[in-house]
Amino acid sequence: MFDGRYTCGGGHFWEDVFFYQKWRIQRNYTNKNCRLLDNWDICRFEGSFDECRKAFIKYIEAFELPRQKGHMIIMLHGLGESKNIFKPLWRAALKEGFMAAAINYPSTQKEIDGHVRQLDFFLTHLEDVNTISFVTKGSSNILLQKLFAKERIWQKNLRIGRIVEVNPCVAGSSLLVKMSNNPILGFIAGPMAKELDPDNVERIANPISDVDIGVVLSESRFIGTCEHLSGTKMLSVSNEYVCKKENACDLVEFAPHWGNVFKNEKLCNAVINFLKNGKF
Repeated sequence: MFDGRYTCGGGHFWEDVFFYQKWRIQRNYTNKNCRLLDNWDICRFEGSFDECRKAFIKYIEAFELPRQKGHMIIMLHGLGESKNIFKPLWRAALKEGFMAAAINYPSTQKEIDGHVRQLDFFLTHLEDVNTISFVTKGSSNILLQKLFAKERIWQKNLRIGRIVEVNPCVAGSSLLVKMSNNPILGFIAGPMAKELDPDNVERIANPISDVDIGVVLSESRFIGTCEHLSGTKMLSVSNEYVCKKENACDLVEFAPHWGNVFKNEKLCNAVINFLKNGKF
């Protein structure tokens, strides 16, 4: 066993590659070393992925962790964010009997294809789950679309439930492109920001078929302020365009917000309703 130390959960430099009963294995995006974190984000072991898996088995026995089973909601944050934005929604999902995994990925450190490979690895190693649904925030809808663009091994074992996209990136962001052209801001935003150029998003976007998709819209006042100060406007799109673009079967709008969109209890309830019933 490994004498644990508290971590901050690896929001920007670690990628989640395994999840089971709130425990996770994370991989450092630079040196590829792995670590096993418990449900309190305490590091219990460090080593290769296989070594962390073996260590986790010992902890299952030591802590008598129950087996997980059933329907899991996988939550994907947007550019520059972390899994912590999903805390209110995560609690709501557990209350309704779902399993829930809010996934960290180093959104400001890698390109889109790198994040897609992480998600593919994560889902390939998902255990004791028969159905998965997704909640995406911001640009992570692009990651999911690229993930579903071709057949994957895990699709043979996992049934796809429903997908909810919160403020999806459907028309790209000229604001992020302008930031990327600045050496300092471009370094902070990372390579993915430049890939969200409107023309590039139009090329790589690949709406997911045969899955019920719901879209939640809630304007960010913070982004609106940044647009005003920078003199750069994101491409405005109509609700009808969003529904058609994302192949959505339902759409709901909420009032503009300043901070974390998921701190709106009504919004979280609407997301859960769609995942359960296919309607907001």
